[in-house]
Amino acid sequence: MKKKILSLVTLCLMLFSNTNAQELKSPDGIFAMQFYLRDGGIPTYTLTYKGKEVIKPSKLGLELNSKKEDRSSLYDNFIIVGTTTDTFDETWQPVWGESKDIRNHYNELAVTLNQPSTDRQMLIRFRLFNDGLGFRYEFPQQKKLV
Repeated sequence: MKKKILSLVTLCLMLFSNTNAQELKSPDGIFAMQFYLRDGGIPTYTLTYKGKEVIKPSKLGLELNSKKEDRSSLYDNFIIVGTTTDTFDETWQPVWGESKDIRNHYNELAVTLNQPSTDRQMLIRFRLFNDGLGFRYEFPQQKKLV
């Protein structure tokens, strides 16, 4: 009986952890990126190409280099406080180069995270192109960020 209850609880936790997953697809739909928080609020992403995993679950985060006795990190204990998506498509012409026109076309997912224990916020912006993935960390103005 205890094993059945433990199995049910584990299944519920797995289902709950996937409910906060955010998916982003490339404009042509060939790449798919998934962002979610692992147990402990650890920001994580994966990337698939034509349905095949090319980047296994990978943790995101930063360590802040402050006073030695007050070392802190932006690795875990996050909650998702907001997400936005956007699409961008423009063509521009370089002054010189191999191509006359260059297309800048991507889908974007911006995830705002909060670390309640430190009251810090961090935004991770993903851009998924037809030929790859990029992401960056953004930090809004805040008092608690050293």
